Amino acid sequence: MSETSKFTEDILTVAKEKGQTIVAEAENETQKALQEAKTRLSREAEEIILNAKAEAEGIRRRQMSEVRHKVKLQEQLEKDQILTDVLEQTKKRIADISDDESKYFPYLVSSIANAIRELGLEEVLVQLNAKDLKRVDKTKLEREVGKKLDKRVKVEWSKNPLEASGGAIVSSTDGKTRIVSTLDQKFEALESKLLIEAGRTLFGNNA
Repeated sequence: MSETSKFTEDILTVAKEKGQTIVAEAENETQKALQEAKTRLSREAEEIILNAKAEAEGIRRRQMSEVRHKVKLQEQLEKDQILTDVLEQTKKRIADISDDESKYFPYLVSSIANAIRELGLEEVLVQLNAKDLKRVDKTKLEREVGKKLDKRVKVEWSKNPLEASGGAIVSSTDGKTRIVSTLDQKFEALESKLLIEAGRTLFGNNA
């Protein structure tokens, strides 16, 4: 082998070895980069999954909270409607008292007598609704009121009909002082208590 050939062969051998070294290093770097990328992507994927799970849990909790709120609201609306119905039925029953003369007349006597007693007057002005002004025997009513008070009281009957389902307004003849004793007023005075009692009876501690 000539010197030139040997020299060329040596160069090629060195070049081949160097090339193999470069290729091996490149492959190592490639594998390292791929592993790092794989690790990074795996970590990112886990973070995405965790974040997705957390977001999904947050959405689930919000949805459950909204459902509970809607159910509670609907329940309260239904309770309110039931209590409203109870009040309406009670109001109707109170109003129906005025249609039963055997119950209503004694009630009217007591209401007027109690109002006169509270005013402490000998002469009063009594206002009834239009229905009572026509049907009630006012002479008998005045007489029964006197018996109830155990004294004679002069009653002037107002010609202005009372806007109420029943009962009376008793006032001084000058109108400066008065006692409202109507069925409507009595219902309004009892309304809050009725709501509380009805709520406890119907719904217990959940009212």
